[in-house]
Amino acid sequence: MSGPCCVNPGAKQSHEARGCVEEVAGLKTYKTGEGKSAIVIFTDVFGSSYINVQKVADSLAQGVQVVVLIPDLFNGDPMDPNAENLWDKLPAWLKKHPPTDACALGEKFISTIKGHYDSIQVIGFCYGAKAVIHLITHAELSSTVKAAVAAHPSFLVKEEAEQIKRPILFLCAENDAIFVPDLRQEFEKVLKGNGLGQFNEYPGTTHGFVVRPEGSEQATQQRDKAVEDAIAFFKKNV
Repeated sequence: MSGPCCVNPGAKQSHEARGCVEEVAGLKTYKTGEGKSAIVIFTDVFGSSYINVQKVADSLAQGVQVVVLIPDLFNGDPMDPNAENLWDKLPAWLKKHPPTDACALGEKFISTIKGHYDSIQVIGFCYGAKAVIHLITHAELSSTVKAAVAAHPSFLVKEEAEQIKRPILFLCAENDAIFVPDLRQEFEKVLKGNGLGQFNEYPGTTHGFVVRPEGSEQATQQRDKAVEDAIAFFKKNV
């Protein structure tokens, strides 16, 4: 499921990227940080070159002391945050880049890098959270991925909750028209019950807030808090 908030680019962040772009597993990949372990970011529709997600990557790399990788899932064809009428353009874009493609690319990417790091964790934003859930619901892949974070996820179905095999933190918007209360409650019921899930809600936020917060001070503070919570979760599970 997707909605207009999937393509609200939010406020562009002020940040000078600390990483570089190189080819990893056949994909152009933003790489930042150093360490023996890795975190892989699966992006929203605005892709790996969007400065807002690179800022999150740099924060995770510094906070957890690991390598952070953001593969380009869209072959240089993300949605343009500066374009007009993004909601009208989304259906055609999704036909070219369905979430199932991101899941397949995620499988290949993780399988390729797993021998290079002591441990691998993953985080997905909106569109990218579907690939993250895919990675921790399949037995062969979940044995490689130690833990996951899903921030304001899209395209999830309730049946996936029962299939999750790794610890997962959900960074939840207070008002989310996509990860709606009924669906979120289905995931909470299962994952709180089996001890695998943690759900943090951030007051006054809407879908997309971790990468694409609105320009208000409150939105920025909640984004920062969510990133800090992700850092703490990753440090616990590294």
